[in-house]
Amino acid sequence: MRIVFAIHFLVLFLLGHAVWAQSVTGTLVLEVRSDSGPARLVEVQAGGRTTQTDERGNATLEVPAGVVDVELRRIGFVSKTVRASVTAGQTTQLRIELAEESVAEEEIVVTATRANTRIEDEPLRVEVVDQEEVDEKAVMTPGDIAMLLNETSGLRVQVTSPSLGAANVRIQGLRGRYTQLLADGLPLYGQTGSIGILQIPPLDLGQVEVIKGVASALYGSSALGGVINLVSRRPAASQREVLQNVTSRKGSDTVFWLAEPKPKDGSWSYTLLGGAHFQQRSDIDTDGYADLPEYQRGVLRPRIFWENENGNSVFLTAGVMAEDRAGGSGDFPEELRTRRFDTGAIGRFVVGKQLFSVRGSVMSGSHRRQFGDVTERDTQETFFGEATWSGAADRHNWTVGSALQADRYRNLDVSGFDYTYTTPSLFAQD
Repeated sequence: MRIVFAIHFLVLFLLGHAVWAQSVTGTLVLEVRSDSGPARLVEVQAGGRTTQTDERGNATLEVPAGVVDVELRRIGFVSKTVRASVTAGQTTQLRIELAEESVAEEEIVVTATRANTRIEDEPLRVEVVDQEEVDEKAVMTPGDIAMLLNETSGLRVQVTSPSLGAANVRIQGLRGRYTQLLADGLPLYGQTGSIGILQIPPLDLGQVEVIKGVASALYGSSALGGVINLVSRRPAASQREVLQNVTSRKGSDTVFWLAEPKPKDGSWSYTLLGGAHFQQRSDIDTDGYADLPEYQRGVLRPRIFWENENGNSVFLTAGVMAEDRAGGSGDFPEELRTRRFDTGAIGRFVVGKQLFSVRGSVMSGSHRRQFGDVTERDTQETFFGEATWSGAADRHNWTVGSALQADRYRNLDVSGFDYTYTTPSLFAQD
Protein backbone atom coordinates (compact mmCIF):
# COMPACT_ATOMS: atom_id res chain seq x y z
CA MET A 1 0.00 0.00 0.00
CA ARG A 2 2.83 2.35 0.81
CA ILE A 3 4.43 1.73 -2.59
CA VAL A 4 1.17 2.37 -4.44
CA PHE A 5 0.63 5.54 -2.42
CA ALA A 6 4.14 6.78 -3.23
CA ILE A 7 3.62 6.17 -6.96
CA HIS A 8 0.31 8.05 -6.93
CA PHE A 9 1.95 10.93 -5.06
CA LEU A 10 4.82 11.11 -7.59
CA VAL A 11 2.42 11.12 -10.55
CA LEU A 12 0.31 13.85 -8.98
CA PHE A 13 3.48 15.88 -8.24
CA LEU A 14 4.73 15.64 -11.83
CA LEU A 15 1.32 16.55 -13.26
CA GLY A 16 1.10 19.51 -10.92
CA HIS A 17 4.59 20.67 -11.80
CA ALA A 18 3.77 20.43 -15.49
CA VAL A 19 0.59 22.43 -15.06
CA TRP A 20 2.46 25.00 -12.98
CA ALA A 21 5.31 25.24 -15.53
CA GLN A 22 2.80 25.65 -18.35
CA SER A 23 1.13 28.43 -16.42
CA VAL A 24 4.37 30.46 -16.10
CA THR A 25 5.99 29.72 -19.52
CA GLY A 26 5.01 30.09 -23.11
CA THR A 27 6.14 28.85 -26.51
CA LEU A 28 8.03 31.19 -28.81
CA VAL A 29 8.10 30.17 -32.48
CA LEU A 30 10.47 32.13 -34.72
CA GLU A 31 10.76 32.35 -38.50
CA VAL A 32 14.02 34.04 -39.44
CA ARG A 33 14.59 35.17 -43.02
CA SER A 34 16.95 37.35 -45.06
CA ASP A 35 16.98 38.83 -48.55
CA SER A 36 18.40 35.57 -49.90
CA GLY A 37 15.78 33.32 -48.22
CA PRO A 38 15.54 31.42 -44.91
CA ALA A 39 18.37 32.22 -42.50
CA ARG A 40 19.62 28.90 -41.15
CA LEU A 41 22.02 28.23 -38.27
CA VAL A 42 21.23 31.56 -36.63
CA GLU A 43 21.93 31.50 -32.89
CA VAL A 44 18.81 32.51 -30.96
CA GLN A 45 18.88 33.47 -27.26
CA ALA A 46 15.78 34.32 -25.23
CA GLY A 47 14.81 33.92 -21.58
CA GLY A 48 18.03 32.11 -20.72
CA ARG A 49 17.49 29.53 -23.47
CA THR A 50 19.59 29.09 -26.61
CA THR A 51 18.90 27.30 -29.89
CA GLN A 52 19.58 27.54 -33.64
CA THR A 53 17.32 27.93 -36.63
CA ASP A 54 16.86 24.92 -38.89
CA GLU A 55 17.17 24.64 -42.68
CA ARG A 56 13.89 26.53 -43.10
CA GLY A 57 14.94 29.30 -40.71
CA ASN A 58 12.60 28.15 -37.92
CA ALA A 59 13.30 27.85 -34.19
CA THR A 60 11.16 27.05 -31.13
CA LEU A 61 11.85 28.03 -27.52
CA GLU A 62 10.06 27.56 -24.19
CA VAL A 63 10.58 30.86 -22.39
CA PRO A 64 9.20 32.46 -19.19
CA ALA A 65 5.95 34.35 -19.67
CA GLY A 66 6.19 38.11 -19.96
CA VAL A 67 8.36 40.44 -22.00
CA VAL A 68 11.59 38.80 -23.23
CA ASP A 69 14.46 40.03 -25.41
CA VAL A 70 15.26 37.78 -28.36
CA GLU A 71 18.86 38.05 -29.60
CA LEU A 72 19.87 36.70 -33.01
CA ARG A 73 23.48 36.32 -34.17
CA ARG A 74 25.28 34.75 -37.11
CA ILE A 75 28.43 35.57 -39.03
CA GLY A 76 27.51 37.27 -42.27
CA PHE A 77 24.40 38.92 -40.83
CA VAL A 78 23.86 42.05 -38.77
CA SER A 79 23.08 41.04 -35.18
CA LYS A 80 19.57 41.95 -34.08
CA THR A 81 17.59 42.13 -30.83
CA VAL A 82 13.78 42.19 -30.77
CA ARG A 83 11.38 42.33 -27.82
CA ALA A 84 8.48 39.86 -27.62
CA SER A 85 5.53 39.55 -25.24
CA VAL A 86 4.94 35.90 -24.31
CA THR A 87 1.62 34.78 -22.77
CA ALA A 88 1.70 31.88 -20.33
CA GLY A 89 0.54 28.62 -21.80
CA GLN A 90 0.20 30.04 -25.32
CA THR A 91 2.26 30.10 -28.51
CA THR A 92 3.72 33.37 -29.78
CA GLN A 93 4.91 33.50 -33.38
CA LEU A 94 7.46 36.00 -34.69
CA ARG A 95 8.78 36.63 -38.18
CA ILE A 96 12.18 38.36 -38.12
CA GLU A 97 14.15 39.78 -41.05
CA LEU A 98 17.95 39.75 -40.74
CA ALA A 99 20.08 42.10 -42.82
CA GLU A 100 23.12 40.61 -44.52
CA GLU A 101 26.42 42.31 -43.79
CA SER A 102 27.80 44.20 -46.77
CA VAL A 103 31.33 42.95 -47.39
CA ALA A 104 33.40 45.53 -49.22
CA GLU A 105 35.61 43.56 -51.56
CA GLU A 106 38.88 45.35 -52.03
CA GLU A 107 39.65 45.32 -55.72
CA ILE A 108 43.28 46.05 -56.54
CA VAL A 109 43.88 47.18 -60.11
CA VAL A 110 47.44 46.91 -61.42
CA THR A 111 48.62 49.59 -63.84
CA ALA A 112 52.34 48.80 -64.11
CA THR A 113 51.76 46.21 -66.87
CA ARG A 114 49.69 48.62 -69.05
CA ALA A 115 46.77 46.18 -68.93
CA ASN A 116 44.91 47.91 -66.03
CA THR A 117 43.54 44.59 -64.78
CA ARG A 118 42.77 43.20 -61.35
CA ILE A 119 45.79 41.71 -59.62
CA GLU A 120 44.18 38.24 -59.53
CA ASP A 121 43.69 38.36 -63.31
CA GLU A 122 47.25 39.48 -64.06
CA PRO A 123 49.46 36.66 -65.44
CA LEU A 124 52.64 38.55 -64.59
CA ARG A 125 53.46 38.46 -60.89
CA VAL A 126 53.02 41.93 -59.41
CA GLU A 127 53.27 42.64 -55.70
CA VAL A 128 51.26 45.55 -54.35
CA VAL A 129 51.89 47.58 -51.19
CA ASP A 130 48.40 48.79 -50.28
CA GLN A 131 47.16 52.10 -48.91
CA GLU A 132 47.16 50.96 -45.28
CA GLU A 133 50.83 50.02 -45.30
CA VAL A 134 51.77 53.15 -47.22
CA ASP A 135 50.04 55.28 -44.57
CA GLU A 136 51.87 53.40 -41.80
CA LYS A 137 55.27 54.10 -43.35
CA ALA A 138 54.31 57.70 -44.14
CA VAL A 139 53.79 58.34 -40.43
CA MET A 140 57.13 56.74 -39.55
CA THR A 141 59.23 58.36 -42.29
CA PRO A 142 57.27 61.16 -43.98
CA GLY A 143 60.30 62.51 -45.82
CA ASP A 144 61.10 59.65 -48.21
CA ILE A 145 60.08 56.18 -49.42
CA ALA A 146 63.27 54.39 -48.33
CA MET A 147 61.65 52.52 -45.40
CA LEU A 148 58.57 51.69 -47.47
CA LEU A 149 60.71 49.96 -50.10
CA ASN A 150 63.23 48.42 -47.72
CA GLU A 151 60.49 46.53 -45.84
CA THR A 152 59.11 45.01 -49.05
CA SER A 153 60.33 41.46 -49.66
CA GLY A 154 62.81 41.16 -52.50
CA LEU A 155 63.85 44.82 -52.32
CA ARG A 156 66.89 46.19 -50.55
CA VAL A 157 67.80 49.81 -50.07
CA GLN A 158 71.60 50.00 -50.26
CA VAL A 159 73.54 52.97 -48.96
CA THR A 160 75.88 54.22 -51.68
CA SER A 161 77.30 57.31 -49.95
CA PRO A 162 77.29 57.29 -46.14
CA SER A 163 78.55 60.86 -45.89
CA LEU A 164 75.62 62.20 -47.96
CA GLY A 165 73.09 59.53 -46.97
CA ALA A 166 72.50 58.50 -50.59
CA ALA A 167 70.96 55.11 -51.33
CA ASN A 168 69.48 53.14 -54.22
CA VAL A 169 67.12 50.17 -54.57
CA ARG A 170 68.27 46.69 -55.55
CA ILE A 171 65.70 44.16 -56.72
CA GLN A 172 66.69 40.53 -56.16
CA GLY A 173 70.33 41.52 -55.83
CA LEU A 174 70.78 43.37 -59.13
CA ARG A 175 72.41 46.79 -59.08
CA GLY A 176 70.27 49.84 -58.53
CA ARG A 177 70.70 51.16 -62.06
CA TYR A 178 68.66 48.21 -63.32
CA THR A 179 65.61 49.26 -61.27
CA GLN A 180 63.08 51.40 -63.13
CA LEU A 181 61.27 53.86 -60.85
CA LEU A 182 57.98 55.20 -62.22
CA ALA A 183 55.23 57.51 -61.02
CA ASP A 184 51.80 56.57 -62.38
CA GLY A 185 53.60 54.71 -65.15
CA LEU A 186 55.71 57.74 -66.15
CA PRO A 187 59.51 58.10 -65.73
CA LEU A 188 59.12 61.40 -63.88
CA TYR A 189 62.35 60.83 -61.95
CA GLY A 190 64.42 59.89 -64.98
CA GLN A 191 67.40 57.67 -64.27
CA THR A 192 66.92 58.03 -60.54
CA GLY A 193 70.47 57.28 -59.49
CA SER A 194 71.35 56.98 -55.83
CA ILE A 195 69.50 59.94 -54.34
CA GLY A 196 66.02 59.89 -55.89
CA ILE A 197 64.25 57.64 -53.38
CA LEU A 198 65.33 60.00 -50.57
CA GLN A 199 63.53 62.90 -52.24
CA ILE A 200 60.06 61.39 -52.69
CA PRO A 201 57.55 61.81 -49.82
CA PRO A 202 55.00 58.97 -49.55
CA LEU A 203 52.02 60.96 -48.23
CA ASP A 204 50.27 61.18 -51.61
CA LEU A 205 50.76 57.54 -52.64
CA GLY A 206 47.77 55.23 -52.99
CA GLN A 207 49.73 52.05 -53.60
CA VAL A 208 53.12 50.81 -54.79
CA GLU A 209 53.37 48.15 -57.50
CA VAL A 210 56.53 46.06 -57.74
CA ILE A 211 57.49 43.81 -60.65
CA LYS A 212 60.41 41.65 -59.57
CA GLY A 213 62.60 40.28 -62.29
CA VAL A 214 63.15 41.23 -65.89
CA ALA A 215 60.56 43.70 -67.21
CA SER A 216 62.59 44.94 -70.17
CA ALA A 217 59.88 43.86 -72.63
CA LEU A 218 57.64 46.46 -71.01
CA TYR A 219 60.09 49.22 -70.08
CA GLY A 220 63.41 48.64 -71.84
CA SER A 221 66.89 47.84 -70.60
CA SER A 222 66.60 50.07 -67.52
CA ALA A 223 64.12 47.53 -66.08
CA LEU A 224 66.38 44.46 -66.15
CA GLY A 225 66.02 44.15 -62.38
CA GLY A 226 62.39 45.12 -62.13
CA VAL A 227 59.93 48.00 -61.92
CA ILE A 228 58.65 50.06 -58.99
CA ASN A 229 55.53 52.01 -59.90
CA LEU A 230 54.37 54.67 -57.43
CA VAL A 231 50.62 55.14 -57.90
CA SER A 232 49.19 58.41 -56.59
CA ARG A 233 46.10 58.71 -54.40
CA ARG A 234 42.86 59.65 -56.13
CA PRO A 235 40.67 62.41 -54.63
CA ALA A 236 37.73 60.34 -53.39
CA ALA A 237 36.67 62.95 -50.81
CA SER A 238 37.56 66.46 -49.76
CA GLN A 239 40.63 66.03 -47.56
CA ARG A 240 43.16 68.22 -45.77
CA GLU A 241 46.12 66.43 -44.20
CA VAL A 242 49.17 67.88 -42.46
CA LEU A 243 51.93 65.70 -41.02
CA GLN A 244 54.63 67.12 -38.74
CA ASN A 245 57.57 64.98 -37.66
CA VAL A 246 60.55 65.84 -35.45
CA THR A 247 63.44 63.45 -34.76
CA SER A 248 65.84 63.21 -31.84
CA ARG A 249 68.71 63.84 -34.29
CA LYS A 250 67.63 67.40 -35.12
CA GLY A 251 65.53 66.51 -38.14
CA SER A 252 62.06 67.74 -39.04
CA ASP A 253 59.49 67.06 -41.76
CA THR A 254 56.36 69.03 -42.56
CA VAL A 255 54.17 67.58 -45.29
CA PHE A 256 50.67 68.55 -46.40
CA TRP A 257 48.25 66.94 -48.85
CA LEU A 258 45.08 68.52 -50.20
CA ALA A 259 42.42 66.73 -52.23
CA GLU A 260 39.22 67.97 -53.79
CA PRO A 261 37.01 65.47 -55.68
CA LYS A 262 34.94 66.40 -58.69
CA PRO A 263 31.49 67.84 -57.91
CA LYS A 264 28.34 65.97 -58.87
CA ASP A 265 27.86 68.07 -61.99
CA GLY A 266 31.56 68.50 -62.82
CA SER A 267 34.49 66.58 -64.30
CA TRP A 268 37.59 68.09 -62.67
CA SER A 269 39.35 67.19 -59.43
CA TYR A 270 42.79 67.84 -58.01
CA THR A 271 45.36 66.99 -55.35
CA LEU A 272 48.30 69.01 -54.07
CA LEU A 273 51.35 67.72 -52.20
CA GLY A 274 53.89 69.97 -50.52
CA GLY A 275 56.72 69.35 -48.10
CA ALA A 276 59.60 71.01 -46.28
CA HIS A 277 62.31 68.74 -44.88
CA PHE A 278 65.33 69.65 -42.75
CA GLN A 279 68.15 67.76 -41.10
CA GLN A 280 71.10 69.17 -39.18
CA ARG A 281 74.53 67.65 -39.48
CA SER A 282 75.27 65.10 -36.72
CA ASP A 283 78.63 63.63 -35.80
CA ILE A 284 77.46 60.95 -33.39
CA ASP A 285 80.82 59.26 -32.73
CA THR A 286 82.75 62.59 -32.73
CA ASP A 287 85.33 61.43 -35.27
CA GLY A 288 85.11 64.58 -37.37
CA TYR A 289 82.94 63.07 -40.13
CA ALA A 290 79.20 63.59 -40.40
CA ASP A 291 77.20 60.46 -39.61
CA LEU A 292 73.98 62.19 -40.62
CA PRO A 293 74.26 64.71 -43.45
CA GLU A 294 72.72 68.14 -43.38
CA TYR A 295 69.98 68.86 -45.90
CA GLN A 296 67.19 71.28 -46.71
CA ARG A 297 64.57 70.13 -49.20
CA GLY A 298 61.33 71.54 -50.60
CA VAL A 299 58.80 69.60 -52.69
CA LEU A 300 55.64 70.71 -54.48
CA ARG A 301 53.48 68.51 -56.72
CA PRO A 302 49.98 69.33 -58.01
CA ARG A 303 47.88 66.74 -59.85
CA ILE A 304 44.76 67.40 -61.92
CA PHE A 305 42.20 64.76 -62.94
CA TRP A 306 39.44 64.95 -65.56
CA GLU A 307 36.91 62.30 -66.49
CA ASN A 308 33.48 62.11 -68.03
CA GLU A 309 30.57 59.68 -68.00
CA ASN A 310 31.83 57.89 -71.14
CA GLY A 311 34.96 56.57 -69.43
CA ASN A 312 37.39 59.07 -70.97
CA SER A 313 39.97 60.54 -68.60
CA VAL A 314 42.98 62.87 -68.53
CA PHE A 315 45.62 63.05 -65.82
CA LEU A 316 48.10 65.95 -65.51
CA THR A 317 50.94 66.30 -63.04
CA ALA A 318 53.95 68.51 -62.42
CA GLY A 319 56.61 68.54 -59.75
CA VAL A 320 59.33 70.82 -58.44
CA MET A 321 62.04 69.72 -56.02
CA ALA A 322 65.03 71.62 -54.64
CA GLU A 323 67.53 70.18 -52.18
CA ASP A 324 70.89 71.15 -50.70
CA ARG A 325 72.74 68.30 -48.97
CA ALA A 326 76.11 68.46 -47.18
CA GLY A 327 78.29 65.99 -45.31
CA GLY A 328 81.91 64.92 -45.00
CA SER A 329 84.25 66.75 -42.66
CA GLY A 330 85.79 70.17 -42.27
CA ASP A 331 88.93 69.07 -44.17
CA PHE A 332 87.03 67.16 -46.86
CA PRO A 333 83.54 68.62 -47.40
CA GLU A 334 81.01 66.81 -49.56
CA GLU A 335 78.00 68.65 -50.95
CA LEU A 336 75.22 67.94 -53.41
CA ARG A 337 72.79 70.49 -54.74
CA THR A 338 69.80 69.12 -56.71
CA ARG A 339 67.17 70.98 -58.71
CA ARG A 340 64.51 69.00 -60.59
CA PHE A 341 61.38 69.81 -62.56
CA ASP A 342 59.07 67.32 -64.22
CA THR A 343 55.68 67.22 -65.87
CA GLY A 344 53.58 64.43 -67.31
CA ALA A 345 50.18 63.64 -68.80
CA ILE A 346 48.08 60.54 -69.41
CA GLY A 347 44.99 60.38 -71.61
CA ARG A 348 42.62 57.42 -71.88
CA PHE A 349 39.82 57.44 -74.44
CA VAL A 350 37.18 54.82 -75.13
CA VAL A 351 36.63 54.14 -78.82
CA GLY A 352 33.79 51.67 -79.28
CA LYS A 353 34.75 48.68 -77.14
CA GLN A 354 38.46 49.44 -77.27
CA LEU A 355 40.77 51.82 -75.44
CA PHE A 356 43.25 54.30 -76.87
CA SER A 357 45.85 55.64 -74.44
CA VAL A 358 48.58 58.24 -74.75
CA ARG A 359 51.11 59.27 -72.15
CA GLY A 360 54.14 61.47 -72.03
CA SER A 361 56.54 63.15 -69.63
CA VAL A 362 59.50 65.51 -69.47
CA MET A 363 62.06 65.60 -66.68
CA SER A 364 64.92 68.05 -66.28
CA GLY A 365 67.36 67.97 -63.40
CA SER A 366 70.66 69.56 -62.49
CA HIS A 367 73.28 68.65 -59.90
CA ARG A 368 76.27 70.38 -58.38
CA ARG A 369 78.61 68.03 -56.53
CA GLN A 370 81.60 68.94 -54.41
CA PHE A 371 84.16 66.38 -53.27
CA GLY A 372 86.82 68.23 -51.27
CA ASP A 373 88.30 70.73 -53.71
CA VAL A 374 86.70 69.13 -56.80
CA THR A 375 83.39 70.45 -58.17
CA GLU A 376 81.25 68.74 -60.82
CA ARG A 377 78.14 70.14 -62.45
CA ASP A 378 75.79 68.19 -64.67
CA THR A 379 72.32 68.21 -66.19
CA GLN A 380 70.07 65.26 -66.92
CA GLU A 381 66.96 65.19 -69.09
CA THR A 382 64.44 62.48 -69.92
CA PHE A 383 61.74 62.69 -72.59
CA PHE A 384 59.09 60.01 -72.90
CA GLY A 385 56.09 59.45 -75.16
CA GLU A 386 53.84 56.45 -75.72
CA ALA A 387 50.63 55.49 -77.52
CA THR A 388 48.79 52.21 -77.01
CA TRP A 389 45.68 50.52 -78.38
CA SER A 390 44.06 47.79 -76.31
CA GLY A 391 40.95 45.68 -76.28
CA ALA A 392 39.44 42.30 -75.41
CA ALA A 393 38.21 39.44 -77.59
CA ASP A 394 36.98 36.12 -76.22
CA ARG A 395 39.57 35.06 -73.62
CA HIS A 396 42.25 37.47 -74.85
CA ASN A 397 43.22 40.90 -73.52
CA TRP A 398 45.59 42.47 -76.02
CA THR A 399 47.67 45.64 -76.18
CA VAL A 400 49.78 47.03 -79.01
CA GLY A 401 51.70 50.25 -78.97
CA SER A 402 54.77 52.31 -79.63
CA ALA A 403 57.00 54.35 -77.34
CA LEU A 404 59.97 56.67 -77.59
CA GLN A 405 62.31 57.57 -74.74
CA ALA A 406 65.30 59.87 -74.90
CA ASP A 407 67.86 60.29 -72.09
CA ARG A 408 70.39 63.07 -72.25
CA TYR A 409 73.29 63.68 -69.81
CA ARG A 410 75.77 66.51 -69.90
CA ASN A 411 78.65 66.98 -67.46
CA LEU A 412 79.84 70.57 -67.59
CA ASP A 413 83.22 69.79 -66.05
CA VAL A 414 84.03 66.26 -67.30
CA SER A 415 82.74 65.97 -70.84
CA GLY A 416 83.86 62.38 -71.34
CA PHE A 417 80.79 61.12 -69.48
CA ASP A 418 78.26 62.81 -71.77
CA TYR A 419 75.69 60.62 -73.51
CA THR A 420 72.43 60.78 -75.44
CA TYR A 421 70.30 57.66 -75.73
CA THR A 422 67.24 57.59 -77.96
CA THR A 423 65.21 54.39 -77.71
CA PRO A 424 62.22 53.81 -79.99
CA SER A 425 60.12 50.71 -79.43
CA LEU A 426 57.19 48.68 -80.68
CA PHE A 427 55.50 46.28 -78.27
CA ALA A 428 52.56 43.93 -78.07
CA GLN A 429 51.18 41.71 -75.36
CA ASP A 430 48.35 39.20 -75.20
